[in-house]
Amino acid sequence: MNYVVSVIENLIILYFAVYFLFDLFLFFYALSIHRKKNSKKEIDYSGHSISIIVPAYNEEVSIISCVQMLSEVDYEDVEIIVVNDGSSDRTLEKLLEAYPFEIKVENYECNISTAKVLSIRRSNAHNIVLLDKENGGKADSINAAINYASKRYICTIDADSILDVRALKMVVAPMIEDPRVFVSGGFLATSNDIILEGKEVVHSPMPSNAWILWQIVEYLKSFMISRLALSRLNMLLVMSGAFSLFKKEDLLKVGGFLSEHNDHPCVVKMVGHKRKTVCEDMEIIVRLWRFHLENRLSGKAVFLPNPVCWTEVPDKGKNLYKQRVRWHQGLGETLRIHKIMMFEPFYKTIGLAAMPYYFFFEFLAPLVKVFSLLFLTILSLVGFINASWMLLLLLSSLLITTLILSVITVILEIKNTKERLGNRSTLRYATFWDWLKLLGFSILGSFTYEFFKVFAQLKGMVNIALHKHEWNKFERKGIHLSTK
Repeated sequence: MNYVVSVIENLIILYFAVYFLFDLFLFFYALSIHRKKNSKKEIDYSGHSISIIVPAYNEEVSIISCVQMLSEVDYEDVEIIVVNDGSSDRTLEKLLEAYPFEIKVENYECNISTAKVLSIRRSNAHNIVLLDKENGGKADSINAAINYASKRYICTIDADSILDVRALKMVVAPMIEDPRVFVSGGFLATSNDIILEGKEVVHSPMPSNAWILWQIVEYLKSFMISRLALSRLNMLLVMSGAFSLFKKEDLLKVGGFLSEHNDHPCVVKMVGHKRKTVCEDMEIIVRLWRFHLENRLSGKAVFLPNPVCWTEVPDKGKNLYKQRVRWHQGLGETLRIHKIMMFEPFYKTIGLAAMPYYFFFEFLAPLVKVFSLLFLTILSLVGFINASWMLLLLLSSLLITTLILSVITVILEIKNTKERLGNRSTLRYATFWDWLKLLGFSILGSFTYEFFKVFAQLKGMVNIALHKHEWNKFERKGIHLSTK
């Protein structure tokens, strides 16, 4: 019995030691990246046109403000493609009322199979294309827009999101400078309670809602450490669907986004017939990696900390729970779909490092955490280990977490001031007390929100086992517009 307990204890220690050391490495690596000065290069954007795709299902609250914002972004050659995915609310009517769509397009080249497209309208005055189609899901909507898109690059953005006016130029720059880059994306910030004046975010007060505060902390840690460092290590497998940029030719080669309507030869070969996932934005990145490596092409997935996209996050526990269930389920589905890459030397760093990292330290983490907590609690109760030692370990973990968040917020404030990425009123921690509030909720979240996430992730694993596919879209409140 003592031998079994000792083996399990050592395995747990080994797992969390590797987990902790790698996360610590990512933190210091990200810190070194943040400390580097950004070299300002003159970039010629001519010939680098962008189609912005906005899939919209029941988005009547936010769709007009989103399209207005996109029509004012700082980019020369851009078209906006809004896809009404069989909405049951007034999404379509609001668009038709707000913009003069003079031209109806009857025919276009269908490279990717989708649900039936009912009509295509164009407004030349605002360079907006409106696709009205039968409901097929987000991935299917993006594929329909890819078929019609006339520009060189494809930018996907959620209908509730707001782009910084400079974001497109920033996110397309890596692709212009390095032909190996097949996807790039930027930092996501929570849009809840922000105030928009024209095309600028003029005020972003610290929310009082605990669910939003925990997500602000989570986004800071995730984007400014993990994604930034993994991107530079060329191990990034996740790019947010709320703001990502692709080359159209790449998307056509791999067959677009995964949906049950998609029967593209590349999709059928890599994934199979009528397969789908609840997180198409991760699966497409892994499939692009796989395509590049199987065809012996150099590839890079680039995350940039500066281009900002504000997106609305769930402000209720039940909605956040459903979202986190879906995210973890999508992670597991993607890893299972492309399991051939796992530990396979042919897929280089992606197969030998990135896939195992996401499997062991992301997907399996909730199971290991729950088992370890129960195991250590039982051992403590029966006297096998010292409860004081467990308490000291917990306090050390909280101290490191607080230190990491403190460093990130200070770095962001310094970069904001020096590089003039925005005005100070758009910072969530505009005052010292706001900063303390974030730190306080970060510590509190270690005892509450972390357990909440773990249970949501476990439900995602159950959904995979039961083959459940539920999107669970939450109700949006939209962006506050200034009355000045």
